[in-house]
Amino acid sequence: MGRHQPGSGDLSRNGPHGLRVLPQPTQNRIDGSFCGVSIFDAAADLIRKADIQAARLDWEYESGERAVHVDERALKRGSRGTRMAQLNKRLYRGLNIEDGKDKELLREYSPAMRDASYIAGLEKYYRNIEFTVGLAYGDLSDVQEVSKTATEVRVSKARKYNRVTAIQENLKECLEDYAAALAFYNSMYHSGYEFACKFNDSILTDEDSERQQDRQDVSMGVMSAVEYRMKWYNEDEATAKKNLPVQNNVME
Repeated sequence: MGRHQPGSGDLSRNGPHGLRVLPQPTQNRIDGSFCGVSIFDAAADLIRKADIQAARLDWEYESGERAVHVDERALKRGSRGTRMAQLNKRLYRGLNIEDGKDKELLREYSPAMRDASYIAGLEKYYRNIEFTVGLAYGDLSDVQEVSKTATEVRVSKARKYNRVTAIQENLKECLEDYAAALAFYNSMYHSGYEFACKFNDSILTDEDSERQQDRQDVSMGVMSAVEYRMKWYNEDEATAKKNLPVQNNVME
């Protein structure tokens, strides 16, 4: 653990009372300071375009609803105007469609949906947003469209892993400064204190699967229980050995 005066280093990154401001790996294009900005700030235009594309998709579904155009000859006229009795008002629409004698009184309106093209365009916008802000393909877009094998899934998550790792490194420095400041103001800075910070890699690896695999390794004898506790319980070797369950020795 580092020993340094709280708030030392780049003064432009320090906050009040010597505490460090958490800098973000993304560039602050608003005022150029180290203050954090949303990771989606760089993709604001793409998000706006995706919103417009989603509106197009909604309109495609709304405008493409099945309808039946009804000639005015088939409508009843009453005090409340022209209407059709006992029929769905959403399905039937009154129009003057007569274009000749003895023509049909009802005409179906059921256009072919173009939703596949709109969805494909929306998915492309999603993937562009993911690429711009440092997310993995599939966080916003349909993962089935971009990831086919385990290798491709891992590669698509590498960009997100790098972004999250950069944020974690900055956060660790800030937490270390914060711990040092607490020790300093409580007269413990030179008397000794401990600071431990570890981030799990849950982006590239499945923690549950990895832990289950380690348990199998322990049962097989290729991994010791001490190593298991040191890894999963963040204990040093002495503490891990002390916390091992007591095994009863059977005397023959």
